[in-house]
Amino acid sequence: MVRWLICLIRIITFRPEEKFEYINIKDIEITNISITKIVKLKFDLNSIINKNFDYIIFTSTLGAKYFMEEIKKQNHEEILKNKNIIAIGKKTAEYLNNDCIIPENQSSKGIIKLIEKNSNILLIRSKNGNPYLVKKLREIGNLQIINAYKSVIIDDKDYEYIYIKMKNNYFNAVIFTSSFIFRSYVKVFSKYGNPLEILPNLIIAIGERTGNTIKRFGIKPIIMEEPDIKLSVIKVIQYYNSEILF
Repeated sequence: MVRWLICLIRIITFRPEEKFEYINIKDIEITNISITKIVKLKFDLNSIINKNFDYIIFTSTLGAKYFMEEIKKQNHEEILKNKNIIAIGKKTAEYLNNDCIIPENQSSKGIIKLIEKNSNILLIRSKNGNPYLVKKLREIGNLQIINAYKSVIIDDKDYEYIYIKMKNNYFNAVIFTSSFIFRSYVKVFSKYGNPLEILPNLIIAIGERTGNTIKRFGIKPIIMEEPDIKLSVIKVIQYYNSEILF
């Protein structure tokens, strides 16, 4: 039995700057390359002010952040009063003062299990959000959607130096935080060669949808259920510091 310990674990992520979190862990080097950016969208609160929603669902921290900013700016904080507020995860809940329900399975499927049939539902999301969730919520009840923001690809930058680093096995792991980011990675890095061949041995996908997208390309990632980048980093550490049997 041999224990392999990597003195410095190098991880690459591709999160937009608006979502990047600095994580300070000894002997961990995280490189973030933003290949997408967030564009905040205008939305009209007048269409929801007088509606009696049974559930208001937030599927991301940015959706919660932008929505809270808007209702405070327009003095319509009453929209959230006496409502069943559902947040996809703990960080999203923090933007909502933790006064909400977090599904046990922090995913679209987990959210769906919390909704009663024939409910009036308001969904605050990214315009690039999960179509599966929209489809299922429409089957359950009356759904209204607010697209608070969208993600767009940054395709006017030169990422060849990162491609070369990845090709030379500089990184020990990659973490993909969304399906859109993985698809953007494939599109952007295809300019320099085969983006799938340069991926590190360890590929982490946050969320089932992200994992399924990656699997369609013939790759088997480790799928993390909770939408927490820190937990994914810890998973990388555990992977490389575990016992390896020969």
